[in-house]
Amino acid sequence: MGLRINSNIPSLTALRKLNVSSANLARSMERLSTGLRINSASDDPSGLVISEQLRAQIRSLQQASDNASNASNLLQTGEAALSELNTLLVSMREAAIYAMNTGGASAEQISAEQSSLDQTLEAIDRIASTTRFASRSLFNGESGFDMVTRPSEITDLNPVSMNFDPTSAVTSFDLRVTSGATQASLAAVDPGTGTATTGGAVTLRVTGPLGTQDITIPDAADVDDMASAFNLWRGSTGLYVDTATGEIVTEEYGSHVKMRIEQVAGPGTFTGAGGAITAPGEFVSSEGTDVVATLNGVNVNAIGNHISVVSSVYAGTIDVAEGTGPGTYTFQYRNSGLTFQLSNSTTAHDQAVIGLPSLYAANLGRQSVTTGGETKFGFLSSLSSGGPNDLFNDPENALRIIDTAIDQISGVRAHLGSFINDNIEPTLRELAVHMENLQASESTIRDVDIARETAELARNQVLYQAGVSVMAQANQLPASVLQLLQ
Repeated sequence: MGLRINSNIPSLTALRKLNVSSANLARSMERLSTGLRINSASDDPSGLVISEQLRAQIRSLQQASDNASNASNLLQTGEAALSELNTLLVSMREAAIYAMNTGGASAEQISAEQSSLDQTLEAIDRIASTTRFASRSLFNGESGFDMVTRPSEITDLNPVSMNFDPTSAVTSFDLRVTSGATQASLAAVDPGTGTATTGGAVTLRVTGPLGTQDITIPDAADVDDMASAFNLWRGSTGLYVDTATGEIVTEEYGSHVKMRIEQVAGPGTFTGAGGAITAPGEFVSSEGTDVVATLNGVNVNAIGNHISVVSSVYAGTIDVAEGTGPGTYTFQYRNSGLTFQLSNSTTAHDQAVIGLPSLYAANLGRQSVTTGGETKFGFLSSLSSGGPNDLFNDPENALRIIDTAIDQISGVRAHLGSFINDNIEPTLRELAVHMENLQASESTIRDVDIARETAELARNQVLYQAGVSVMAQANQLPASVLQLLQ
């Protein structure tokens, strides 16, 4: 190889290699100083794309976890208020029981209990209006579901969770009733003769939902005589005679409601109940039936006219009016309630929607119903002084209303508790595992292996130092030409 002065090829080669070693050394130092294998897109373009996708998922899941924790805190705040409402309702029940003890309680004492009950009603309304989480009111109706329409055949709706149609501002729900609920019933008189007894008086042992009573029926009794005998003990048996239909019926509806009539004495024959009883010792029984229905194609559970629905479409209760027959009854709700984003996507499975009901005294209880000429139930506000169900006017019905309100509050508490226990807490655990796995994957792609990179740094340092030394020697080669010119 000849000697040249203008072009020092060994020096250029050494410089090129030195630049490569310098770049590798700089890259190793950058990776060790940041802890990342990918610091720019040029380090690993495909790896950068995947790691950024994983990073977005991780951040979204972290926010979903924070959302779930926030939802749990909100619902626990509401549950604490509901616990206080339960305590207040229990004290109201004590007052109603006390007011029914008219033999031992004076009017002044009952008045004092009524005054205390009025204060309790005010406390219930105060809790309903002031329970908040941050600036959101929980039980004044703001956090509930906004009903648009409801047919008269549906007397009450208490949804706690819904799945709304995302393509419409209003979602329709179809309650398809295939058979209505019935009372337990038996014929009071022989439909052919119109009489209940022949050959003398009879004594019947009547058992209904409320208890058992022996009732004596005179000879040749007609439907009015039966009504006089049975309706006198209506409060003890839960049975009465409907003179319009000529039947002995229960006040309540449903398969849990049963009645039994047995002849225990008397020379006569009971010709009612279809002639099934002809002598002492014989008996006949009957039971009611529950409403059979579906909601948007999903089978529901029912006790009488009270329907319980647990589905992804609707969760809550529905009450239908007495005598409601087969048909489709549509009700609508505006897309409302509290929506909790519990995952990192926008599908219905990533969200949960629940509604917190308005818990003012005017909303606790149920619509009053009139059965056999007797009106029962109503709303808690009717227990205030001067109301139709205060402790002076009707403490027995006040007790029914209070028990209904207790069941409602307990039902809301149970749903919130199960939502936290069976939805939010498992979601938090699942999100933690999900984030852990995604972070492990992202770390594998993006983070630097310190041990490996340290070894690479040592190698690059040696190559760099060697390159500097070789460069110095290569730069001295043209100087050998001077010896030839001497």
